[in-house]
Amino acid sequence: MPIITPLTAEGAVDEEGLRTLVDRLIGSGVSGLVPLGTSGEFALLNPDERVEVIKAVVHQAGGRVPVIAGVSDAGTRNAVDNAIKAEKLGADGVIATPPYYYQVSPEGVYEHYRMIADSVSIPVMVYNIPSYTHVEIPIRILKRIAQLDRLVGMKYTTTDFQSFLEALYEVRSDKFSVMIGSDSMIFQAVQAGGDGAVTGLANIAPRECVQIYSHLKAGDADSALSIQKKLFPLAQAMGIGDFPAALKEMANMLGLKAGPVRRPLQPLNQEQRQIVRNALLSSGLLKS
Repeated sequence: MPIITPLTAEGAVDEEGLRTLVDRLIGSGVSGLVPLGTSGEFALLNPDERVEVIKAVVHQAGGRVPVIAGVSDAGTRNAVDNAIKAEKLGADGVIATPPYYYQVSPEGVYEHYRMIADSVSIPVMVYNIPSYTHVEIPIRILKRIAQLDRLVGMKYTTTDFQSFLEALYEVRSDKFSVMIGSDSMIFQAVQAGGDGAVTGLANIAPRECVQIYSHLKAGDADSALSIQKKLFPLAQAMGIGDFPAALKEMANMLGLKAGPVRRPLQPLNQEQRQIVRNALLSSGLLKS
């Protein structure tokens, strides 16, 4: 799951809070950790802070679960350098978005992943999140990417379930897994044949997110759907304000050391915090 990056009140990386969160998540049964994703505010951290986060997560995980480090960057050279650093720091794999900001051709997207894969000896994952990168990876390109050595899967964050299904049925293979990144669609994605979920919601409800998957795999769809419905208000509330401000606010309300978001992201206002609190209360995660 994509782990948030706790920050101090002054805006520095809170390593103690990060290590505490790692232990909580592993203790709740998550099967892997993804530092430096969107929930982790990767684009707002400098290179030294990225190293600090990976190093802390890898050390605290201690081999208990795989650590798949985010290495995304607008430029291929920077993404390659990030991937090489992550491998040296002990990450078990890396995950990267397509190149963003500039309008990159489909062939450029393919080359981006080819060069990352060629630079490391650990598994590589695609992080497909069109709403943030504004890059739609064509299915024909995804099929080619999936054939690259070391490419093992994709996290697809989308609310377009038909698009997810197309990737699932056209690209997924025994070699290349397809997982959902949208918090409100864990049940639907896994039930449709998806390999799992990589969702920010697991930061605050890790046990429940794991249970959706495990219930479905055990054939108990009713229990899985019941949990998904319980978490739905939280998934909706996470979109309030500047993401991941609501997610971090939820974590803070639950007593976790998440801290603030980093500028230019803005904290929630009082009205928004009340909506988040109500969502936590309705889910049963927070007691009144």
